Amino acid sequence: MFYTFRACRHLTMPTFAELIRSREELLKRLLLVSQRQLEIVQAGDGTVLLQHLGKRQQLWNEFELLEQQLAPHKGIPPEHRVWENAAERQMTEATLNRCKDLMEKMIKNDEASLTQAAELMDEAKEQLQRIQRGAPVAAAYKKQS
Repeated sequence: MFYTFRACRHLTMPTFAELIRSREELLKRLLLVSQRQLEIVQAGDGTVLLQHLGKRQQLWNEFELLEQQLAPHKGIPPEHRVWENAAERQMTEATLNRCKDLMEKMIKNDEASLTQAAELMDEAKEQLQRIQRGAPVAAAYKKQS
């Protein structure tokens, strides 16, 4: 999926810069998905949330594949990488910084989603416990009627 065709029409491995640009695009999509997830949690719709999480997992699978392609590049210092020119190096560095920002925003959304989901689950648990405590009283009242 992340392979590119060069002018010579041979299948080649993508460059580090191309992989980083792909990573940014994927992180943008993941950020939108995390924002939507937060909205769904806030709305308290568990069914929609489960469907949404399935779609999100597909994007995470793509992200993991991309990270595998990036793995061989991660140990190489920028000054030892092969760059087309200085501008490509600067653009890639800027893209890496944007990727970091996107990841931080996504993590904040996920933390907020988890916190709110936990609060909703606690509320549901409390309601269930109140219902369970009230069941014997309701049964006794019904017998007296």
